[in-house]
Amino acid sequence: MANATVTDYGADAPIAVVGGGLAGLSAALDLVEAGRRVALFERRPYAGGKAYSFEDPNHDVVLDNGQHITMRCCTEFQEFLERIGCADIIRYQEHLEVAVIDPASSGHRVSVISGRQPRALGRLGRSLLPAPLHMLPSIATYEHLSMAEKARLGFAFLPIRRMSEFERLALDRQSFARWLSEHHQSERVIERFWDLIILPTCNDRCSDVSATQGIQVFQEGFSHEARAADIGVFTGGLGRVAEAAVERLRRGGAQLELNTSVNGMLTNDFEVTGIRSGRGEQTDVSAVVLALPPKQAFDLLPAQWRRREPFWRLSQHEVSPIVNVHMQWDRQVMGRDFVGVLDSDAQFIFQRSQIHGWPTPPHWISVSLSGAHDLVDLPQAEIVARVERAVRRALRRTAGATLLATRVVKESEATFRPKPGMNAHRVRPKTPIGNLVLAGAWTATGWPATMESAVRSGRAAAQVLLEDGSSLP
Repeated sequence: MANATVTDYGADAPIAVVGGGLAGLSAALDLVEAGRRVALFERRPYAGGKAYSFEDPNHDVVLDNGQHITMRCCTEFQEFLERIGCADIIRYQEHLEVAVIDPASSGHRVSVISGRQPRALGRLGRSLLPAPLHMLPSIATYEHLSMAEKARLGFAFLPIRRMSEFERLALDRQSFARWLSEHHQSERVIERFWDLIILPTCNDRCSDVSATQGIQVFQEGFSHEARAADIGVFTGGLGRVAEAAVERLRRGGAQLELNTSVNGMLTNDFEVTGIRSGRGEQTDVSAVVLALPPKQAFDLLPAQWRRREPFWRLSQHEVSPIVNVHMQWDRQVMGRDFVGVLDSDAQFIFQRSQIHGWPTPPHWISVSLSGAHDLVDLPQAEIVARVERAVRRALRRTAGATLLATRVVKESEATFRPKPGMNAHRVRPKTPIGNLVLAGAWTATGWPATMESAVRSGRAAAQVLLEDGSSLP
């Protein structure tokens, strides 16, 4: 390229981190703290990847692209927040508690809800018993399963508790739904209990999630430590996390190239020597952390590498969408921070005004729809109509309330799909190219596509470079 600008650092060429999501930010932070020279490239004018905020110009509020939560078992993500000085953004429950509404239920059943008579309200939570027994009292009073169905949950919970990692990994070609069926779980139980947890964590239903991944979720969250599944909500916009990470990297001397896409790598047979930006600029590099979704990472690889192991595996990944609907009401329509709903058009509803401490009225709620394959391609007006109907069925306080405004956010490629057989295509960070490593929630972290997985992957990628390249600048 005759008119290209070449940045030549010589022996001081930086490690390029391509991608400013949580994986890239995590990798960059570890490298900077180890004294390495880092240049982070992000195509958008802000970092954060799939976890970002935006200002709604019509209503003077900051909304997130999607409603995220964390859990106490997400220890690497929590440590990341502490390192960047942003841990105060999370407010954890004192103990696990998830209210679950069944809008289709007849009658008025109460499950440990202050003595009043809400519509079919069950609650999942934990007691003071040690794991995994801590869930037993809550499950015993969970109103949305029969006594016989609740008794049969043990046929699945006990094998999950006892299963070794080796045994779990051997189940990757089987769907979690099939495994549950083989352990005496009916379709109704899968829909009303197991899917309730798998859908928001794996962004797909049990029928489309491998048994390996589904079992991992329950082992991490419910089998080992009684407080592991306690839920934490973000009391501020997700953008605060990325902003804090960027500021921490700047203070550490990192070069931040926001609003700068990377559309090519300069290579020889054995290593990456530079990267080429969308503006035609070339930058010499000592190493590259490719912290992108699998398709984008695959497309960035030189053609001659794409058929090599493990790079071809990146092309095998599929994606699953998430749709979020932010809704402004003229009055408060729910009291809890969030509720689960046994309705595919509602799933989880969050009381954003209450969580964020916004002045009211009006009141904002956010409806998070995971695995939204049947919604993501619909017109926004149709999505709003379906979600409003579902919310009005689920929340009794919406009777007489007026919906003032809505904002639909579609993430058509929100996460990778942990389908049966896909674990083999979740590659490790180290590659045959000595100075090229891979990062992203889709890599071989063992976790589903969560913020925890992204942070773990970034740290693993940085560790490979730090161990294998002690001479890197």
